[in-house]
Formats: sequence, structure tokens, C-alpha cells
Amino acid sequence: MGARLKKSFSEYWGLLLFPLLSVLLAIAIAVENPQVLSNREAVVFTYWEHAFKGQGGYDAPAGAGNQISFAGLEPGDILVGGYEDCAYGRFSHAGIYIGNNQVIEGYVDLGISEQSIDHYWNYSKICLLRVEAPGEMKMKAVEYVRKYKGRLFYPLAFKNGERFWNCTKIMWKAYAVQGLDLVTADDFWISPDALYNSTKLIIIREEGRSL
Repeated sequence: MGARLKKSFSEYWGLLLFPLLSVLLAIAIAVENPQVLSNREAVVFTYWEHAFKGQGGYDAPAGAGNQISFAGLEPGDILVGGYEDCAYGRFSHAGIYIGNNQVIEGYVDLGISEQSIDHYWNYSKICLLRVEAPGEMKMKAVEYVRKYKGRLFYPLAFKNGERFWNCTKIMWKAYAVQGLDLVTADDFWISPDALYNSTKLIIIREEGRSL
């Protein structure tokens, strides 16, 4: 029992260590960027609030899952999924649809990678989002994310720079380089919730809203 508890604590601490370091770094940077601290919707505040409540919400709890239909998805559409008590807000992960039942997304162990869309059925909360943009722009966004397959992943990669990525930054950047900023609020990171709440995206369909 003791060894198991020790392992659980070690895994939990390992999960939080780098995000916590990023938050501390963000606070230091915030001294030079006070406009971010005036945005109470910034993910740094959400993370601190949820972390102190012990909300991790990264793994599928018993009984999690959904039956959403992926019919009608177009390349460039965005998927966000999450579980209860997520540290980042309502959603914990995002992917961009590239066609043929495939998405490009980011993972710690795989970096930016191409995966089957099927695993989004595992989330207890899921939303399919459509970027309000011309088809040509959406195809260029897909081409952009394809170029970065295999790049390094970091959970709280800052918006600036192209060395580290996370699941949300890569798709935000794919549209931002074309002049369409999906998340205009001042923040250090792009969270899945920020995409969900963006006025530049519309909801195709959603499940788990009341959970």
C-alpha cells in the first residue's frame, strides 16, 4: 500500500511539476506584461484555481465516453475534449481535423503527431468546432500543421516561438500566420477553452455539456 501511494504521489507530482514551473515563469514574465494579469479569463488563473482544488482531470474516469458523430467534419475543423475537473478549464485536449478520419494533435511522448479521430469517443465532454474562414485558408492551416509533425511538445508552450508546441498552439498558429487570430485575448497560452469560447469558431455539435 505504501509503495503504491508513493508511486501515485510521484506520478502526480511529475504531472504537475513542469506546468507549475511554467506558471511560475509566467508570473515572472507577467511583471513585464501587466495586461495579461488584467485578463481574469487567462489560463494562468484557471490553472491555479483548479490546481489548488486538486483538479487534474487528464485521465478517463470509469464510465467516460461519448457517442458523438464525426459526420460532416471538414479539414481545418477543430475538436476539443475533456474530463471532469480538468486543470485547464472545461476541456483538456484539442486536435485539428485533416481529413480521412485523422487529426493532428500534440502529446508529451509523441510530440505533434497524426492520430485516428476515434479516440475522441473516449472523452466525457467533447465539442466539434468549425473555423469561420474560407476553405482555402482552412486547407493552408492543415498544410501548416503537417509541416510540424514530430516537433517537441510542451504542455504549457508559450504563444510566442516555434520550438515547443502543445495541442492548441499549433492550430492557433496555423490560422494566425494567415492573419486570422482565433484567440485575441491577452494570455500566455492558448487553452482548449479559449478555442471553444472563440467568436471565430462555431459549434458543429457537442456532448457532455451538463456533466
